[in-house]
Amino acid sequence: MAPDGLTAAEFAELRRLKPADAMRWMQERERGALTFSWQDMWQAEHSHHFTVSRLARLDLLQAIQDSLSRSVSGDLQRRDWMRDTEQLLRDAGWWGDKQVLDPATGKMVTTRFDPARLKLIFDTNTRQAAAAGQWERIERTKRSHPYLRYITKRDDRVRPLHAAWDNVTLPVGDAFWQTHYPPNGWRCRCRVVSVNEREYQDGKTPGGGTMIKQPPDVVTTEFVNARTGEVSRVPVGVDPGFGYNPGAARRHELDALVTAKMRQATPALAQAAQLEGLTLEAAAATYAETARLQKQTKRPALAMAPLADKVISQMNELGLEPGGRLLGLDHDGVLHTFKNHGGNAEFKRGQVPITSADVAAFPAIFNAAVLERGDPAYAGDGTPLVAGEAVFGEFRYGFIAKVRRGLITIYSLWKRKAK
Repeated sequence: MAPDGLTAAEFAELRRLKPADAMRWMQERERGALTFSWQDMWQAEHSHHFTVSRLARLDLLQAIQDSLSRSVSGDLQRRDWMRDTEQLLRDAGWWGDKQVLDPATGKMVTTRFDPARLKLIFDTNTRQAAAAGQWERIERTKRSHPYLRYITKRDDRVRPLHAAWDNVTLPVGDAFWQTHYPPNGWRCRCRVVSVNEREYQDGKTPGGGTMIKQPPDVVTTEFVNARTGEVSRVPVGVDPGFGYNPGAARRHELDALVTAKMRQATPALAQAAQLEGLTLEAAAATYAETARLQKQTKRPALAMAPLADKVISQMNELGLEPGGRLLGLDHDGVLHTFKNHGGNAEFKRGQVPITSADVAAFPAIFNAAVLERGDPAYAGDGTPLVAGEAVFGEFRYGFIAKVRRGLITIYSLWKRKAK
């Protein structure tokens, strides 16, 4: 007999991913987003975007998302996925330790891709997909099965608080499931099963246990997102970033979450966040990488951050009207930067190739710069140009920017190691 009194066939079906429902959740994460910390994208935002922290290549993100989708559909086992993904990353030079620039801090950070990292990526994504797919089934069948029962693995690896939730049985609509619907942390193996009215009234589990029909006391603790500075309350016992229901989030929570965050953001940050993600750096890096990969698909300019007072003063002294006093990116400027300074030829010049993370750091670089008039002073379309240099993190950057009426955008960017 399988656990909880289920037959072997029933238990196998219960643990098998439901391709249609789980695939829907994977595929609705409509585009990848570059992030430089797991905190760059928070909770329900993962239902909207696919990301792997510090993997700063959208083409690799897309390949990994596609292969995970194949795994969720049942076409690829974890062993095969790990083998293929390792080869993909090796061929691209991303296997092992790699240094990447964090555009939020200007510091070089080490990211590592090894078997343990791949296993965590696979398990987290497939379990979230399975949970989201199961929630769709729960919603469809809640008239006949209006309750859910929390189940742990009941072994010595179960977290103590998760063990305390074992056999908690509550209505599908109970608020508990919005924050405690498993998985509730990294490598969490908990799950839920649907319960019908007769079973609920009986109060006994198939294995003879007693259902707990009172919602547990939910204690929260303060969590500060080190990337955004945002302070939130997270349930004790649920890992930060997991306190949401991945199935319900896509439909019910994302819009409200984004709206609440937008109220606290500057207009420039709000635009960036609405376009791509919920941190400025992730939005800008994704914009740059998309432009690099999709050269023929022009996207609207992306406003990012306000000008610092000291650079406004410099521009006034140079006779350059800063206009809307906002910094940002445009498609052509990003392409021009990658074309001229994104290749290995930079090493022959004593420089380092520009990456999407560097482009994302453009506002911070500009606001730290000593400015001068461009040479030439105007672009081919008559737009005034401003040039500058700044040390940002471990590099010395040089740039040329277009001074448009409403937005100052990157035109070219290069870097070398700061001495």
